[in-house]
Order: sequence, then C-alpha cells, then structure tokens
Amino acid sequence: MSQKKQGFVYGALILMLSNIIVKAVGALFKIPLSNVIGDTALGYFNSAYSIYSMCFLISTAGLPVAISRMIAAARAKNREREVNAIYRISLLIFLVIGLLGTAILFFGADLIAELPDEPELAVCIRTISPIMFFICLVSCIRGYFQGNQNMTPTAVSQVIEVMGNLLLGLTAGIFANRSGYSAPVVAAFALGGVTLGVVASAVYMSFAKWVADRDRRTDGDSECRSKKSLAKELISIAIPITVSSSILSLTSVIDSMLAVRRLNEACVGISYFPIDPETPVAMTLYGAYMAKAITLFNLPPTIIYPFAISIIPAISAADAASDREKLKKTMDFTFRIVSVITLPAAVGLGVMAKPIINLLFSSGAIYQNGAGTVFYSNDVVAPMLTCLAAAIVFSGLISVSGAMLQASGYEKLSILSTCCGVAAKAVSAWVLIGIPSVGHYGIPLSTLICYLIMFSFNMFFIFRYVRYRLSFRKILMRPLLCSIACGVTAALLFILTGKALPHPVATLLSIFCAALVYVFLLFRLRGFEKEDVLMLPKGNWILKLLTKLHFIR
Repeated sequence: MSQKKQGFVYGALILMLSNIIVKAVGALFKIPLSNVIGDTALGYFNSAYSIYSMCFLISTAGLPVAISRMIAAARAKNREREVNAIYRISLLIFLVIGLLGTAILFFGADLIAELPDEPELAVCIRTISPIMFFICLVSCIRGYFQGNQNMTPTAVSQVIEVMGNLLLGLTAGIFANRSGYSAPVVAAFALGGVTLGVVASAVYMSFAKWVADRDRRTDGDSECRSKKSLAKELISIAIPITVSSSILSLTSVIDSMLAVRRLNEACVGISYFPIDPETPVAMTLYGAYMAKAITLFNLPPTIIYPFAISIIPAISAADAASDREKLKKTMDFTFRIVSVITLPAAVGLGVMAKPIINLLFSSGAIYQNGAGTVFYSNDVVAPMLTCLAAAIVFSGLISVSGAMLQASGYEKLSILSTCCGVAAKAVSAWVLIGIPSVGHYGIPLSTLICYLIMFSFNMFFIFRYVRYRLSFRKILMRPLLCSIACGVTAALLFILTGKALPHPVATLLSIFCAALVYVFLLFRLRGFEKEDVLMLPKGNWILKLLTKLHFIR
C-alpha cells in the first residue's frame, strides 16, 4: 500500500499476473454461464455489457492516463504537493462523471435499447447503471497509484472485481435461469453480479488509498501549480485520449447494434438457422460469437495491456528527465514482448479454433442450413474465430503504440488513427455482411481491417513525431517464424492424434507440444536479446542461467 516505486517491467509483470488470474476466473464465469443460460440470454448480456463498456471508456479512459502521466512527471521533479493536488482535482472530476453516467444509463435505458431494436434490453442496462459511479472512483485511484509506478493495488482490485463476477454473477444467473425467468431477466441477474464486483473493488481501492495517505512521504519540493493550471492540463490530456478510446469502443457497439441489425434484415448473410423457429437468429448468433470467439480473442491482448499501462509513467518519467536511451530501450522491449505473446496466440487460435472452442464450450444452439444439414453453435463460431485471429497481433500492438503516443505527448494523433479504423470497421461490416458468400464472417473480418488500419497510422505517427523506428527484422521476424512452426506443430499433432485419443486430450497435447517447440525455437533464434533479459526482475541471475543453458549467447 505504500508509495514504493516499482520498475516498469516489474509493475507490468504484476499486472500481467493479475490479468492472468482475472482471465482464468473470468473464464470460470463466462464459460459455465454460456453453457447454462444459453446463447439468447448471452446475447442480451453482451449487448448490455458492450453499451456499458463504451460509456465506461468515455468516462474513464483519458483521465487515469492523464493522472498517471502528470503524477509521474511531478514525481520525477520531486513535487509532492503537486502530486496530491492532481489527485484531488481528478477525484472531483471523476465523481461528477460517474454520477452523470449512472443517471444517463438508468433513465435513458429505454431509449438506448431502441438502437438495436431490442426493447427488453432496457432491464439489463438499468442493472449495470450503478457501475458507472463506482468504476469512476476505482479508476481515479488506480491512476494515482499507476502514476507512482505502483501497480499492486490495481492488480488486487482487478482480482476482487472478477471474483465478484464469478461468485455473485454466475450464482445469480444460474438461479434466474432455473427459476424460469425470461432471457433478458436472466441476463440482468448475471449483470447484477458484475455490478457488485465493481462495488467490492471500489471499497478495496478506497482502503488502499487511505493506507497510502497514512504512510505517504512528506518531504519533497513544495512547489505546486495552481488548481486551474492543473485542471486545464488534466483535461487537455484526457479529452483526446477519451475521444480516441470512446471511438474505439464503437467497434463492439457496431457489432452489437449495426451488425445485429444488418443480420436481422431478412437474415442477410446467415446461412445457418436455429432449428427452433422461436429463437431470434441474429441475437443468438451474436451471443455465441461474443461468448466464445471474442472471449478467446481477448485473452492475449489482456496480457499485453499491463505493458500499455506501465509504459505511460515510464516513458513520461524518461521524457521529463530527457533520457532518450532509456526511452528507446523501453519501447524496444515492449514491442518485442508484444510480438512474442501475440504472434503464437494468433497462429495457434487460427489453426486450432474449432478444437479449442470444443474443449472449452458446450456445443450450443443447434442450426441447420438450407439443405437440412445439422450444425452446432461451435461449428458456426470456430471459422469466425479463425478469421478474427490475425487481429490479435494488431490489437496488442495498438495498445502499446497508442500508449507510447499518449506518454510522449501526442495523444491527439491517436484520434485520427482511431477514427479511420472505426470508419473502416463500420463500412466493411455493412458491406461484407451483405455479401452472401461472406455473410456473418464479415463481423470478424471488419474487426481485422479496423485494427490493421489503426496500427498503421499509430506507427506512422510514432516514426514521424517520436522519432522511433520499429525494426520488423529484429523485433517481429523471429517470433513470427517461431509462431508459424508452433502452428504447424499443433495442427499436425492434432490431425495425427485426433482419432486415436479423446479430443480434449489430443487438443491439450497438441497445444503443449507446440508451446515447447515455440519456446525452444524462440531462444535458439535469439528472439530475446541480453538487454531484454536484464530489464526483468532478477535479470542478472536469469541471464546467467540462460547463458549456462546455452539459450542466450
């Protein structure tokens, strides 16, 4: 709880560990929830959650980054009084935004539910409306700790939040389903657990801040700019980031609103139909896609996100100290970590989409095509995940490249890249879904197009204004070659063992062996440099061990 400063990599690893726990617990929430309440209730659940996610980003995306960046710069100049002033001003702004967001969601639920033409969605939106106030409080305190390069409270609060989802949301969803409530009400019960999880997280973060205040340092420069000056800088940093992030959040809203409506128009682009004629076709398909394909798609970028959070105060501090060498090393290391994680994940999910989905999820709703051939939900969703897999790489690269622009003072440029990407998403989704030979595959393909365009713009801006050049050969080529070998290994092993062994065993064996091949080749091809290892906690000891094992020369 203290103000102890953590290194960039150490803080990122703490957040990465918490995110792994969060995703593992989240899977324990979403996977059984999808198996128990069904695709239709999941459609309502995810539609309401996507609306909340957009409002959440509008409320909290920019200010935490602005807080962490300003506090990191003030800390680098030893201005303790200014650190406290930044926090108090941001807290006031956050609480006002939280109250307004809660009121808009609660009283405007019926109007919002008309957008996808699903009036029963309103009960779900009202259930999540209190989240806005509490998440604003949580985000403000997280920004304060992150600016001090102390990621531990953020990590703990994330675990508390997702545990609330698991223990309360899953229990409530199962209870409502077994009680015979309608799909929207079942979804609302499950969303109630999400709300309570955020409340528990807010209680913990408030306690953590109280302890930090009790133990905070009192030395340092007493110099502090005026409240007006601090508020002006805070808003000038936050608004461009908020606009960029809120525009990016439209990608999920485009899927839940535009894509569902497009699919609803005489079932354009759907070649599979639920056997039960009473089942809403588009919402059922969207619910399965979000619960299965998007859940798996979001796993690797979530591991990358801690580096995007940690790199902002690290780069801001290096920039304030005019340490150009440290800035470049930090950026090189971050891009290499992103490529090492996202490239094998993308290739693996691409070639093993169906076995992995069958391993983790029940078969889902039953479909049939025009010829009367029976399909299950997993048969429909797996090819959509394959189409989406390549976007994993660009999603991770967008997170860190956007954070680099924000930390370097060029947050306004990210608005342009985000606008271009989202515009491409909307147009390509509308066009592709309407093509019979593409149909519902237009949803993941449009996401891939969106992320590719955004990443291209981000890297152009970083090269031109930050004066940093990403070396494809040194940073991306070796992990890419190792990832291709990893994917080939997984596919061949599954083909060879799929008939001789039970499918779950064959799937896990293939993934495990492919991971071993990837790690071995990564070190043999020098996917990591000595400088990268030295940036890790206990880096000298790890380097000696790897050198002794001949993994690094």
